[in-house]
Amino acid sequence: MYYQILIETTEKFDESDTNKQYFELDRSSLDDIEANIVLPYLRKEEFIFSGRLLKFIEIKRILIKETLKTTHELSLQETMRVPHSTISVSAIDILNYKEHVKDITTTVFNKALSVVLAKKFTPNQIQLPETNISNHAKVLVVYGRDHLAKDTTIKFLEKLGITAIVLHEQIRNGQSIIDKIEENLNIGFAIVLYTPTGLELKPRAQQHIVFEHGYLIGKLGRRKVSALVKGNVETPMTINGVAYTQLDTMDAWHQTIAKELIQAGYKIDINLINS
Repeated sequence: MYYQILIETTEKFDESDTNKQYFELDRSSLDDIEANIVLPYLRKEEFIFSGRLLKFIEIKRILIKETLKTTHELSLQETMRVPHSTISVSAIDILNYKEHVKDITTTVFNKALSVVLAKKFTPNQIQLPETNISNHAKVLVVYGRDHLAKDTTIKFLEKLGITAIVLHEQIRNGQSIIDKIEENLNIGFAIVLYTPTGLELKPRAQQHIVFEHGYLIGKLGRRKVSALVKGNVETPMTINGVAYTQLDTMDAWHQTIAKELIQAGYKIDINLINS
């Protein structure tokens, strides 16, 4: 097997709205990719890719694809299929040929995430200090890019008399989302929103959402973290025992969230749920 990696960054080409993309083709070791690219990314560390030092905040997405042959072999094969053609198929072009490539991004990230969580959340690490008292007036909210889903969730929490703390909007210069989570560990509940990132055939949430979901479970406990899913977004298989609630337009999720909040110690007026 050969592995093809694409990393899209937030950098723009001169006078263009197109993001820059970097490639490493025909890598032979998936373990090496996990150790030197995926794990550093999940830990929000810098790493070297295609001769460039990449920072976590610069990365928009990572794609990992698998081929049976090298992209050079496949590009020659595809070019030869069209006799007398003056157009050649490049190695990078091959990444768009579905008959030759298999997208294994989710599989690789799920495996790496399980490694991160296993190392981060040992029993001694996930115990909260005894002096911490859960704040049942606030709820942490983690989301990707879907502002409508975020606003809908916040509106429901406010109707219940609960203040939503949106972590990504609270980060100060030089502070990571993990730093912000650590600052708010006295809050008694968290909601993670799984929403599509784009127009992929298999919609998936942003990679940092999966990591932060696992981090919150490790810190607060599985029963104090709820996952709301919009549409048919692909959910991770590595976070065992997690139930996902559909963010439906009929608002059936209101009942589920309210029930989970009550079980977590929040005082909820049930008359407000459907008001």
